[in-house]
Amino acid sequence: MNDKDKDLTGRVAALVDRAELTELVARFFASIDDRQRDPRAHPFDGAWARGLFTEDVEFRYPVGAYTGHADEAMDLTMDNFGRTQHLAGIPQIALDGDRAAVRWSAVHTHVHLASTQEARADRLGETFVSGGHYDAEAVRTPEGWRFRAVALDVAWTAGKPPLVPPERQEAMRRLAAS
Repeated sequence: MNDKDKDLTGRVAALVDRAELTELVARFFASIDDRQRDPRAHPFDGAWARGLFTEDVEFRYPVGAYTGHADEAMDLTMDNFGRTQHLAGIPQIALDGDRAAVRWSAVHTHVHLASTQEARADRLGETFVSGGHYDAEAVRTPEGWRFRAVALDVAWTAGKPPLVPPERQEAMRRLAAS
């Protein structure tokens, strides 16, 4: 193989990696909204977690920091909200062999519903919207690209935030400490 062919092969491989990482971001956000729409059909379970994250994934969210336990962490976080729509910007991707830094902007819309245990009459149908960006580290695994770290930096919010009951706050603290 000559140098031109090697260069082309490398460029195609980088494009494939970028496409797979962009798809990872899209699957992550779609899975959140699917779960909020129908938790029984789209649970945050072990299969869901293995399809998106490494076992030792680190989350840094405004509601807490967690290592591992992706399914439990997302259940506790998203149980604070009703229906959601997460919009992701085009990710910026810096490839470094089998690792990648991935950053994307996002807008999160949450609608308070009667089905959430914490719902109060004054919040039904109200929205809580936030915008910011995610910084993530992804690694290539035998099963494909997975997030090893995901951090959310919220730049702005509008509307009424969720009411988090004390028992869920305590569960989130316990999970963060484990």
